[in-house]
Amino acid sequence: MSDRRLLLIFAAGLAVMLIALIPLSAVLAWSRAPVTATRVEGTLWSGRLTGAAIGALPLGQVRSRMEILPLLTGAARLEGEARGGAFTGKGRLISGGGKRGADRVSGMIALDQLGFAGLPSGALKLTGVSLLFDRGRCIKAGGKAAAQVGGSGLLPQPVALSGTPACIDGRWVLPMAGEAQGLRIESQFSLAGDGGWRSDLILIPTDPTMAQALGAAGFTQDGDRWRRTVEGR
Repeated sequence: MSDRRLLLIFAAGLAVMLIALIPLSAVLAWSRAPVTATRVEGTLWSGRLTGAAIGALPLGQVRSRMEILPLLTGAARLEGEARGGAFTGKGRLISGGGKRGADRVSGMIALDQLGFAGLPSGALKLTGVSLLFDRGRCIKAGGKAAAQVGGSGLLPQPVALSGTPACIDGRWVLPMAGEAQGLRIESQFSLAGDGGWRSDLILIPTDPTMAQALGAAGFTQDGDRWRRTVEGR
Protein backbone atom coordinates (compact mmCIF):
# COMPACT_ATOMS: atom_id res chain seq x y z
CA MET A 1 0.00 0.00 0.00
CA SER A 2 1.39 3.40 -1.00
CA ASP A 3 2.20 6.16 1.47
CA ARG A 4 -0.43 8.34 -0.22
CA ARG A 5 -3.16 5.76 0.35
CA LEU A 6 -2.11 5.30 3.98
CA LEU A 7 -2.26 9.04 4.46
CA LEU A 8 -5.76 9.22 3.00
CA ILE A 9 -6.97 6.38 5.24
CA PHE A 10 -5.44 8.07 8.29
CA ALA A 11 -7.01 11.41 7.38
CA ALA A 12 -10.44 9.81 6.88
CA GLY A 13 -10.18 7.97 10.19
CA LEU A 14 -9.14 11.14 11.99
CA ALA A 15 -12.07 13.06 10.47
CA VAL A 16 -14.54 10.40 11.59
CA MET A 17 -13.06 10.40 15.10
CA LEU A 18 -13.27 14.19 15.37
CA ILE A 19 -16.88 14.19 14.13
CA ALA A 20 -17.76 11.50 16.67
CA LEU A 21 -16.49 13.77 19.47
CA ILE A 22 -18.81 16.66 18.58
CA PRO A 23 -21.16 17.40 21.52
CA LEU A 24 -24.56 15.82 21.07
CA SER A 25 -26.29 19.06 22.08
CA ALA A 26 -24.72 20.90 19.13
CA VAL A 27 -25.80 18.22 16.65
CA LEU A 28 -29.37 18.15 17.96
CA ALA A 29 -29.65 21.93 17.61
CA TRP A 30 -28.25 21.83 14.08
CA SER A 31 -30.32 18.89 12.87
CA ARG A 32 -33.63 20.07 14.34
CA ALA A 33 -34.37 16.48 15.34
CA PRO A 34 -37.93 16.19 16.78
CA VAL A 35 -36.76 15.62 20.34
CA THR A 36 -36.32 17.92 23.35
CA ALA A 37 -34.60 17.35 26.68
CA THR A 38 -33.98 19.19 29.92
CA ARG A 39 -30.36 18.03 29.85
CA VAL A 40 -28.12 16.72 27.05
CA GLU A 41 -24.76 15.09 27.81
CA GLY A 42 -22.05 13.31 25.87
CA THR A 43 -21.04 13.26 22.26
CA LEU A 44 -22.55 12.45 18.90
CA TRP A 45 -21.23 8.89 19.21
CA SER A 46 -22.42 8.28 22.77
CA GLY A 47 -24.85 10.60 24.52
CA ARG A 48 -27.56 10.76 27.14
CA LEU A 49 -30.73 12.84 27.25
CA THR A 50 -32.51 13.48 30.54
CA GLY A 51 -36.13 14.62 30.62
CA ALA A 52 -36.44 13.78 26.92
CA ALA A 53 -39.68 14.10 24.98
CA ILE A 54 -41.04 13.97 21.47
CA GLY A 55 -43.80 16.54 21.36
CA ALA A 56 -46.03 15.82 24.35
CA LEU A 57 -44.75 12.23 24.71
CA PRO A 58 -42.32 11.97 27.67
CA LEU A 59 -39.43 9.56 27.10
CA GLY A 60 -37.61 9.94 30.42
CA GLN A 61 -33.93 9.10 30.04
CA VAL A 62 -32.54 8.21 26.60
CA ARG A 63 -29.16 6.75 25.72
CA SER A 64 -28.35 7.75 22.16
CA ARG A 65 -25.93 7.45 19.27
CA MET A 66 -25.99 9.54 16.10
CA GLU A 67 -25.08 7.87 12.80
CA ILE A 68 -22.17 9.76 11.27
CA LEU A 69 -22.42 9.16 7.51
CA PRO A 70 -25.96 10.63 7.06
CA LEU A 71 -24.71 13.88 8.62
CA LEU A 72 -22.50 14.41 5.57
CA THR A 73 -25.66 14.72 3.45
CA GLY A 74 -27.42 17.03 5.92
CA ALA A 75 -29.60 14.30 7.46
CA ALA A 76 -29.77 13.11 11.07
CA ARG A 77 -30.30 9.52 12.22
CA LEU A 78 -30.43 9.29 16.01
CA GLU A 79 -30.60 5.82 17.53
CA GLY A 80 -31.87 5.74 21.09
CA GLU A 81 -33.12 3.58 23.93
CA ALA A 82 -35.63 5.14 26.33
CA ARG A 83 -36.77 4.31 29.83
CA GLY A 84 -38.57 6.03 32.67
CA GLY A 85 -41.20 7.77 30.53
CA ALA A 86 -44.40 6.89 28.72
CA PHE A 87 -42.40 4.82 26.21
CA THR A 88 -39.93 2.11 27.11
CA GLY A 89 -37.96 0.70 24.20
CA LYS A 90 -35.71 1.66 21.33
CA GLY A 91 -35.86 3.17 17.86
CA ARG A 92 -34.27 5.59 15.42
CA LEU A 93 -35.34 9.19 14.83
CA ILE A 94 -35.03 10.55 11.28
CA SER A 95 -34.72 14.22 10.33
CA GLY A 96 -33.43 16.11 7.30
CA GLY A 97 -34.25 17.05 3.71
CA GLY A 98 -37.92 17.64 4.47
CA LYS A 99 -38.28 14.19 6.02
CA ARG A 100 -39.13 13.54 9.68
CA GLY A 101 -40.15 10.43 11.53
CA ALA A 102 -38.82 7.24 13.08
CA ASP A 103 -38.16 3.61 12.27
CA ARG A 104 -37.00 0.42 14.01
CA VAL A 105 -39.31 1.35 16.90
CA SER A 106 -39.89 -1.54 19.32
CA GLY A 107 -41.17 -1.27 22.88
CA MET A 108 -44.15 -0.44 25.06
CA ILE A 109 -46.16 2.77 25.21
CA ALA A 110 -48.95 3.65 27.64
CA LEU A 111 -52.36 3.63 25.94
CA ASP A 112 -53.47 6.81 27.67
CA GLN A 113 -50.67 8.63 25.81
CA LEU A 114 -52.51 7.78 22.58
CA GLY A 115 -55.79 9.24 23.77
CA PHE A 116 -57.29 5.99 25.04
CA ALA A 117 -57.56 7.11 28.66
CA GLY A 118 -60.09 5.48 30.95
CA LEU A 119 -59.59 1.88 29.89
CA PRO A 120 -58.65 -0.57 32.66
CA SER A 121 -55.44 -1.64 30.98
CA GLY A 122 -52.25 -0.43 30.07
CA ALA A 123 -49.82 -0.65 27.21
CA LEU A 124 -49.37 -0.97 23.48
CA LYS A 125 -46.57 -3.19 22.19
CA LEU A 126 -44.78 -1.96 19.07
CA THR A 127 -42.55 -4.23 16.97
CA GLY A 128 -40.38 -2.82 14.19
CA VAL A 129 -42.70 0.14 13.65
CA SER A 130 -41.85 2.87 11.14
CA LEU A 131 -43.45 6.25 10.46
CA LEU A 132 -41.94 8.69 8.00
CA PHE A 133 -43.25 12.00 6.68
CA ASP A 134 -41.94 13.92 3.69
CA ARG A 135 -42.91 17.60 3.80
CA GLY A 136 -45.86 16.77 6.02
CA ARG A 137 -47.22 13.73 4.16
CA CYS A 138 -46.85 10.15 5.35
CA ILE A 139 -44.69 8.19 2.90
CA LYS A 140 -43.77 5.12 4.95
CA ALA A 141 -45.53 3.03 7.59
CA GLY A 142 -44.84 -0.49 8.78
CA GLY A 143 -44.33 -2.91 11.63
CA LYS A 144 -46.82 -4.49 14.02
CA ALA A 145 -48.77 -3.37 17.09
CA ALA A 146 -50.64 -5.32 19.75
CA ALA A 147 -52.38 -4.57 23.04
CA GLN A 148 -54.66 -6.20 25.58
CA VAL A 149 -57.34 -4.09 27.21
CA GLY A 150 -59.96 -4.88 29.80
CA GLY A 151 -60.22 -7.50 32.46
CA SER A 152 -62.03 -5.33 35.00
CA GLY A 153 -64.35 -2.36 35.37
CA LEU A 154 -65.76 -1.00 32.13
CA LEU A 155 -64.41 -3.95 30.12
CA PRO A 156 -64.77 -7.04 32.31
CA GLN A 157 -63.51 -9.36 29.57
CA PRO A 158 -59.93 -8.93 28.35
CA VAL A 159 -59.74 -8.17 24.63
CA ALA A 160 -56.58 -8.63 22.54
CA LEU A 161 -56.09 -6.00 19.82
CA SER A 162 -53.66 -6.08 16.90
CA GLY A 163 -52.99 -4.11 13.76
CA THR A 164 -50.52 -2.85 11.16
CA PRO A 165 -49.76 0.85 10.48
CA ALA A 166 -50.43 2.37 7.06
CA CYS A 167 -50.25 5.72 5.26
CA ILE A 168 -53.79 6.91 4.51
CA ASP A 169 -54.61 10.30 2.96
CA GLY A 170 -51.23 11.67 3.99
CA ARG A 171 -51.55 10.61 7.64
CA TRP A 172 -49.88 7.79 9.54
CA VAL A 173 -52.70 5.51 10.73
CA LEU A 174 -52.70 2.59 13.16
CA PRO A 175 -55.99 0.66 13.07
CA MET A 176 -56.49 -2.17 15.57
CA ALA A 177 -59.36 -4.51 16.32
CA GLY A 178 -60.23 -7.48 18.49
CA GLU A 179 -63.12 -9.22 20.19
CA ALA A 180 -64.01 -11.29 23.19
CA GLN A 181 -67.23 -12.87 24.36
CA GLY A 182 -69.96 -10.24 24.06
CA LEU A 183 -67.73 -7.35 22.94
CA ARG A 184 -65.84 -6.11 19.89
CA ILE A 185 -63.35 -3.23 20.00
CA GLU A 186 -62.16 -1.19 17.04
CA SER A 187 -59.59 1.56 17.48
CA GLN A 188 -57.70 3.91 15.21
CA PHE A 189 -54.86 6.25 16.06
CA SER A 190 -53.71 8.66 13.37
CA LEU A 191 -50.86 11.16 13.24
CA ALA A 192 -50.36 14.10 10.89
CA GLY A 193 -47.06 15.55 9.74
CA ASP A 194 -47.58 18.70 11.83
CA GLY A 195 -47.88 16.67 15.05
CA GLY A 196 -51.67 16.68 15.28
CA TRP A 197 -53.18 13.36 16.34
CA ARG A 198 -56.59 11.75 16.66
CA SER A 199 -57.76 8.58 18.41
CA ASP A 200 -61.07 6.86 17.76
CA LEU A 201 -62.27 4.07 20.01
CA ILE A 202 -65.40 2.09 19.11
CA LEU A 203 -67.03 -0.49 21.37
CA ILE A 204 -69.71 -2.81 20.05
CA PRO A 205 -71.25 -4.62 23.06
CA THR A 206 -73.97 -7.25 22.95
CA ASP A 207 -74.81 -6.65 26.61
CA PRO A 208 -77.36 -3.77 26.79
CA THR A 209 -76.51 -3.13 30.45
CA MET A 210 -73.17 -1.60 29.36
CA ALA A 211 -74.92 1.40 27.78
CA GLN A 212 -75.09 3.52 30.95
CA ALA A 213 -71.45 2.86 31.82
CA LEU A 214 -70.30 3.72 28.29
CA GLY A 215 -72.27 6.96 28.29
CA ALA A 216 -70.71 7.95 31.62
CA ALA A 217 -67.26 7.21 30.20
CA GLY A 218 -67.70 9.72 27.39
CA PHE A 219 -68.84 7.43 24.59
CA THR A 220 -71.63 8.47 22.22
CA GLN A 221 -74.04 5.98 20.71
CA ASP A 222 -74.46 5.40 16.98
CA GLY A 223 -76.78 2.44 16.50
CA ASP A 224 -75.15 -0.57 18.11
CA ARG A 225 -71.77 1.17 18.24
CA TRP A 226 -70.36 3.39 20.99
CA ARG A 227 -67.63 5.84 19.95
CA ARG A 228 -65.19 8.13 21.75
CA THR A 229 -62.92 10.51 19.84
CA VAL A 230 -60.01 12.46 21.28
CA GLU A 231 -57.73 14.89 19.40
CA GLY A 232 -54.59 16.74 20.35
CA ARG A 233 -51.16 18.00 19.33
